[in-house]
Amino acid sequence: MILSSKIKFQRFKFNNIKIGEWYSRYYCTSEISKIKNSNNSSNKEIAVITGGTRGIGYAISQKFAQNGIRCVILGRNKETIENSIKNIMMINDLEHVGMVCDVRNYGETVNVCENISKLGSINYLINAAGISSDNLVVKLKEQEINNIIQTNLLGTIFMCNNIVKYMIKQKQGGCIINISSVIGIDGNVGQSVYAASKAGIIGYSKSLAKELGSRNIRVNIIAPGFIETDMISEIPENKKEIIKSNTALNRFGKPEDIADAASYLAKAQFVTGQILIVDGCLNI
Repeated sequence: MILSSKIKFQRFKFNNIKIGEWYSRYYCTSEISKIKNSNNSSNKEIAVITGGTRGIGYAISQKFAQNGIRCVILGRNKETIENSIKNIMMINDLEHVGMVCDVRNYGETVNVCENISKLGSINYLINAAGISSDNLVVKLKEQEINNIIQTNLLGTIFMCNNIVKYMIKQKQGGCIINISSVIGIDGNVGQSVYAASKAGIIGYSKSLAKELGSRNIRVNIIAPGFIETDMISEIPENKKEIIKSNTALNRFGKPEDIADAASYLAKAQFVTGQILIVDGCLNI
């Protein structure tokens, strides 16, 4: 099922899976109540995954579903959410949910987190929504800078800020995993703003871990290297070979490699405030 705070109403059906966008909070709340009380999904852990329709986020959604966790997938595109939910519903019979949300918009994150809280206790938040735009500093435009910072850094902060309120109220603890990058640690030519956004995630997450530890809410960071996603599809083949040759494992990572790391951190009860680098021993 797809839920949204957008002022819009539309309904879809396929393979016995209902997909819809709801035009009002009242109707949305009514539908959420039905999902919450579903026999298959009651008392199951809930994971919220931003950017959960593609790449790393989608792989994490699949992994968590395989682990018996209900997934709430957030994305900006209705069609990709539909496809993702359809595929994940094939893994098990849990009531997984998709919600349309632009994490760059603080108001949307407020609304979507409130709706998610009505599904039950929120156990995990994985911030995987992110973009990259490579450009030399002298060629960067204001819009390009804003888009990267708003999506990668502010989107992560907005979601954490709003989900944490419900995790604290639940008094059951929780786990937050923020996806950064090795570029946020070491920097890279042509990726100054991207590096800044990912470095910001690291600093923010470490501070959050110290602040929320007393509430038994763990906050960790995954710093991927070069992963086979849309972000590296435009890298010229000769440069790809150079990157591989500078990686001890002599290959790019796969989204599933990051999903495995997220699965570990989700259950590592005495790990918080840490950066888990998953880059195949990359030398940049």
